[in-house]
Formats: sequence, structure tokens, C-alpha cells
Amino acid sequence: MQFLNPLYLIALAAAAIPIILHLLNLRRTRVIEFSTLSFLKELQKSRIRKLKLKQWLLLALRTLIIIFVVLAFTRPALRTGFGFLPGTSAKTSAVIVLDNSFSMLTSDEHGQLLKQARQKATELVDLMEAGDEAALVLTTAPDENVDFTAALNALRGEIEDVQPSYAHGDYRQALTAAGALLAQSDNFNKEVYILTDRQRSQYVSDNDARQPLFGAGVRVFVLPVGDGDQGNTAVVEAETRNAIFERDKPVDVGATVRNLSSNALGGSIVSVFLGGERVAQQTVDVEAGGFEQVNFTVVPKRAGWIDGFVELEDDRLPEDNRRYFGFYIPEQLNVLLGPTGGRDARLLSLALNPAAADPDVPQSFRIDAADRGALLSANLSRYDVVVLTGAEGLSDAFIQRLASWVRDGGRVMLFPDADGDIDAWSTVLLPQLGIPAPAGTTGSLAEGSSFVSFGEVDFDHPLFANIFAQTDMQDEPEIESPRLYHSVRLRGDERARQVISTRAGDAFLLDARVDDGRALVFGVSPDLAWSDFPMKGIFVPLVNRGMFYLAARDDNALALTVGENTEITIPKTVPGDDLFELRGPEGTVQRIVPKTLPSGLVFPVESPSAPGVYTLATGDRVLRSIAVNTDPVESDLARADAELREQFFARLGIANIAELGADVNVQQAVAQVRYGVELWKYMLGLALLCALLEMLVARDVKREEINIEG
Repeated sequence: MQFLNPLYLIALAAAAIPIILHLLNLRRTRVIEFSTLSFLKELQKSRIRKLKLKQWLLLALRTLIIIFVVLAFTRPALRTGFGFLPGTSAKTSAVIVLDNSFSMLTSDEHGQLLKQARQKATELVDLMEAGDEAALVLTTAPDENVDFTAALNALRGEIEDVQPSYAHGDYRQALTAAGALLAQSDNFNKEVYILTDRQRSQYVSDNDARQPLFGAGVRVFVLPVGDGDQGNTAVVEAETRNAIFERDKPVDVGATVRNLSSNALGGSIVSVFLGGERVAQQTVDVEAGGFEQVNFTVVPKRAGWIDGFVELEDDRLPEDNRRYFGFYIPEQLNVLLGPTGGRDARLLSLALNPAAADPDVPQSFRIDAADRGALLSANLSRYDVVVLTGAEGLSDAFIQRLASWVRDGGRVMLFPDADGDIDAWSTVLLPQLGIPAPAGTTGSLAEGSSFVSFGEVDFDHPLFANIFAQTDMQDEPEIESPRLYHSVRLRGDERARQVISTRAGDAFLLDARVDDGRALVFGVSPDLAWSDFPMKGIFVPLVNRGMFYLAARDDNALALTVGENTEITIPKTVPGDDLFELRGPEGTVQRIVPKTLPSGLVFPVESPSAPGVYTLATGDRVLRSIAVNTDPVESDLARADAELREQFFARLGIANIAELGADVNVQQAVAQVRYGVELWKYMLGLALLCALLEMLVARDVKREEINIEG
């Protein structure tokens, strides 16, 4: 037996009240001797004995009245397999945990798995009676505010309206939510029903429960749907492999196709789409249970934000055959170049915009050339890249402001002073950026007879991707080395990568990470007195690609999983009082209000519900692109075996569990294991019966006392 309100048991102490009153009211019969009435003594003793028995019976009835009333408030209940007490079923609190992840969209001979699950959930609601309550918890949204309801018709409608979700189901979180609901219920029957396709990825939990999720009296029923072979193929990864994105230049796209079936996949078509248009395709063969990497090279036809996806031809679960990605090709980079006035700045301007005189040729860079005075007052946040040709004459305040801007995400390209005075450049500017100080210089500006050449070149660096014609993969490209008459002896370290080295082992070009920013540092000035580097074929592409490499942001196209939260930080170049929107697939629009922080505007992105490419925009201006995809683990449709399921429930501390067959009658199966009886009505009935008997016995006792005393 179980008491649903056990605290009321304390009131049983009131059962002592009739006993105490009985003891206090005991009176001795006064003895009066009558010589002529001695023959009545025996009769008097007999009456007194009967009276005492009735008084003890009266005491027992009064005590039982209190006990039965108290027990009625404690709501005693028992679980029995016998239905001999008609109309006494205990009230039930039931939580229906329904898996609505997109793996439930597969079908078997009985139809779609999600439809089967909804049907079984409806049958469970049909088992409920007046006074019962139930709640529906979805595995893909276990944190939603859910509460019990006794409006069963409304619950049926809620079940029928359940739609598949692209999010990954979390059984552990759903069962935790179910446990929290049941902990608040006072009903005797507490039940959890798990409607599941028994997907193996759902039964994995790395969190061992320190205490059971449910009380010992909670029954857990597992109602599986679906059976048979659950093979599937999916695109589990798609990404761009460029570090530099330029107009009319190739972009490398890589994808991974996974075969999760027991049969080999042969000749399946994989396609790449940009802006909704197919731009490349090829066939792929994947062995059973294996992976296959697929590589594409595409050339976008426009600049700006580009959205794309890789798609595998349809199979039994099309929802995971598409993988989204996105990238940004700058329309035009804003470049601050200074200090101007020397031959070095003119050569750089010509290298960046070789067709500046022709207005019909689109320019990749908008260059603001600044002398020392204009440079010191420039608003650095307006520029994608700052190019400095030396540091002579730059104030310490400007250098500190520049270093702070770079550490916060700014990008800078550095050349030493053309006149050869590199003291401020090497002892102030580079150390402020955390770049190793040079070990002096080599060569001389006055002599051109001696020089050094390039040594090792790191061709794996993104600067050299797609810059050379395709050759034998075993042969490295050849670069015509310039003659370096005079150069700064740069050194790399763990944060500064030597991209090009000289034969003397010094760095000609450093790629330095400066907190959230980046710097490209050259060991020579773009001046012919230093070297003939500006006259070599590598000069223009290296400078141009260097600008695009610096301008490329790590978070141009964020990668998220459906249901995941993130924050996007935009520099303060965007007014905080603008109207910002998160625009998603199918034309969805969500208003977003950013937080203003010293680092910029911070935009919360909360739980995108569908895969696709989202954009954070204000008006016609797109600020960021977000590629949202399904969780790859949801693509594995393999069933969890009995041992894995048992281990999963054991880790959650769930012991009272019954797994039903996929084809069993739900109502019959549940009725066989669930029958609860509450006895509070019987307790009240017994209390009333005792009260009636007490009235009759008390009347008889009163009459007897009068007869004896009279």
C-alpha cells in the first residue's frame, strides 16, 4: 500500500483523544447494601458487565472514526492485478515522450513512422478517464514549457498537429523534463510512454545519473515504431576550402558523402548549387558503411554574399541529402594607404589598381591615399585593410590606436620605410603588434651589386592557392626570385608564419596573427632601391591576394546546426539604431535587437528551426551569412540493440521499464501492467459506518446507565 499524502499520517495521533476521554470519564459504582435486596446483586453485576462491553465498543468505534477519516486524507492506494473493486481505478498522470526528429519521416510497411507514433499516442490518450491528466513532451524541444492537462480532446489535437523537426532529438533531456513534471503530481498512477524509432544515436548518453530521474512507482513504457533495414545515405559535410575569395576566381568546395546502409552506393549524382543554380556535378561511389570525399571547383558569377549547397540525389530520407554553405566575395575593398609621397606608395597604388585610368574596368580596391597628417586622424574602422609604408613620423598615440584596432580584428599590410630608416618601424610598430623585432638589416641601399634571393616558399599558404597553373602534383611551382639588395631580417615564431624565406634564413614575408586581427609584413619596401621585387611577375598577384587574404573574415559564413544558438558580433561601423532582421529560407523574417558592447553590436541568433542559408541584414545591406544544417548523427538510422537500450536507461536510473512490441495492441498491453486502486472513498465509507454504529451504541449505553443508576 502507498499513501499519496503521507504527511496526514501525523493526524493519527488524534485517535488517542477518545481513549484519553474514556479513561478520564471512568466512574466507580457506589455500593449501597440493602439487606432485603441481596437477591438483585447478581442481576446488577450482569448489567454492569454488558455496559462495560458496550463502552469499550463505543471507544473502539470513536477511535476508528478518527483513524478512517485521517486515512482518507492520506489517500491510501494499492496496485493490484485484480479488478474486484469496481469503479476504483486510481487517477493517472501520464507523460507522452514523442520523437519527432526527421528520422521519423522514413516509412515501413505500416506507413510513415511519425504517423504511426501519433496514432499510438492518440490511443494512449483514449485510455485516460475523467480525472486523469497527461502531457506531451517532444524530443526535439524538451525545454519548452509543458504542463499536465485534463483536457484530453485538446491533447489529441496537439498530438495530431505534431510536425517533424530538423533538430536532433534528445531523449535524456526529454525524460528529465518528464521526471520534473511527474514530481509535481499527486496522482497514484505515474506513467511515461516513449514513442521511438529506437535510433541508435538517441540512446547515447555521456552523463551518468547521480540519482534516478523517476520515483520507484513511475512506470516507463517504450512503444517502438518501425522495423527492418534502416539504410541511408547523406551529405554530412560541405565547406569552402578557400581562404581568399575574389571576383571571377575559382572557389574550392568539398563535401563528404556517408553511406549508412549495408549496401554499396554506386554512381550516385552529387551536385553543387550556387544561388539556386546548378554549377557542377559528378558521380560518387561509396562502399557500405563508408565515407567518400567529393571535391568541386566553381567560379561564382557575381560578388557579394553567395549561398550554396551540395545535394545528393534522393533516397529514403531526402532531408539529409542537402548541405548548405556560404561565403562572401567583396565587391570592393576599402584600403587606407599611407604615408604617401614616395615612390613606394605609387608602386603599390599601381599594383592594386593597374587599370585605374579606365573607368569601364571594375576596380577591386577603393584606395584612400593619406599623408602623415591625414593618416594620424583617419577613422580606421572604415577600412578593410590599412597599408603602411614605414612608421617614420607616426606618433606613439597613432601606433597604439592602430595596434588596438588590429587586435580587435583589423588587418594591416606593413612595408619598411623606403628611405631605409627603420628604427621606429622595427622597435615601436612591430613590437606593439606582438611581432618579433627584426635582427637588423642585410645589404645596402647604396650598392646594387650584391643581393640575396628567395629560399624556401610555403606553397601550402592560402596566398598561393590557385595562383599557379596546374602541373604535376609532385612538382612544386617555380617563382622567379627578385634580387634583394637591402632587406630587413624578419624572424617568425609560433604566431608569425614565415611564408617566404630568403636563402639566408630570414623571412621575406611574415603572416602574423595578432589576437583577432592579422598582419602581413614584408622585409623590403616596394621601392626599386631595395629590390627589383616590384618588377617581378609575383609582385602584383602577391599584393592583390594579400589584400583579399587580409580582408577575409573567419566568420563570414557561420556554420550552425538546427536548434543551436550563437551570437554574431558586428563592428561599430553599423549604426545600432538600425532595423536588423534575420532572413531565412522560405522568406522567413525575424527581427533582432542587438546588444551594444565595446567590441561592437552583438546579435543573438536563437535556435534556427530549418536548414538553409540565413542572412543578418539591415535594409539592402547584408552583414553576415549563416549556413544552418541538420545534425549528421540524425542521419544514422541504425537501431539500438537491447543491450545499448538497457545501458542507456540504467545510466538514467530508470529501472521500472517495459518495452512493448512494435505490433502489439497498445491499450491491451498497457491495461495488463497498469491497474491502480485508491482507497480513500472506502476509508470515508468506513468512517461513516462507524459513526452510524457509534450513534446506535451510544444511545443504548445511555439507556443502560440510566437503568442502572435508577
